[in-house]
Amino acid sequence: MFPLEIIESGAPPNEARGILILWPSTGGNARSFRIRDSELLRDGLRLIRFNPPSHGNSGGTYDPKTAITLLDEYLKGKNYLKKPLYGIGHSGGGAALLMYAQKTTFRKLFLLSPILDSVLSLKYLYESDSIEEFSRLLLLPNLSDSESPNKQILESLATPDWLVSGEVDHLSFPVKNVRIQVDSLATFLRNLFLPGFQVEFGVNEKRTDVTIFLPAEDKWFPKKQTVDFAKRNEFRFLEIPEAPDHFFSHSWLSVWKEIKSIGWD
Repeated sequence: MFPLEIIESGAPPNEARGILILWPSTGGNARSFRIRDSELLRDGLRLIRFNPPSHGNSGGTYDPKTAITLLDEYLKGKNYLKKPLYGIGHSGGGAALLMYAQKTTFRKLFLLSPILDSVLSLKYLYESDSIEEFSRLLLLPNLSDSESPNKQILESLATPDWLVSGEVDHLSFPVKNVRIQVDSLATFLRNLFLPGFQVEFGVNEKRTDVTIFLPAEDKWFPKKQTVDFAKRNEFRFLEIPEAPDHFFSHSWLSVWKEIKSIGWD
């Protein structure tokens, strides 16, 4: 079994009034979100920083469904599911928390630009000529673009043809950089995009209080789709004007301020 990095902090388990799960973006790291222990203690929250497979120091190759099962097993093992659950998820992590919320009751979810449809996200990157932002997240360090396997990655993902053909076997090699580590890039692409995942409508059957945060501009997923989705499901949505992009660069503290103002009750 591969190692799984899950970092806990905040209120002691036996004293916590609620469990806050933090799920990063695909290729992100749960360690990067600044949340003070003093704030968690004040609010009585136990923070679970969840790095799913291939994120942070977790091994394996990422697959949303498998990651949800792993998190669920961990929370059951810790007896945390008996306490109120809260979640913060970014991008693909936000989508995963929405999917998890279909089977497990959350009191509140705070989602930063959730990727509601993985294939649509890639098509949107192609349409906006921004696909290289995605491709470069997968490159091996200390290699030029003209060296293998970086050359293969950039050339293979330069057009959306592979989304139609499903031909990714030639990318069956490991990738490890500061953002992501996978045993097989081909398996990673299959898990996320062939055929991909969609967050189904009607996810709010459990009446979870959901807030979606949007940046000023998002090249990774169409904001209109997200707003329409929020309206259909009666989710709260807020734009963070100082957030310049999908990654909410240099604006996490603004999001955290909004989360605290909404509160945990």
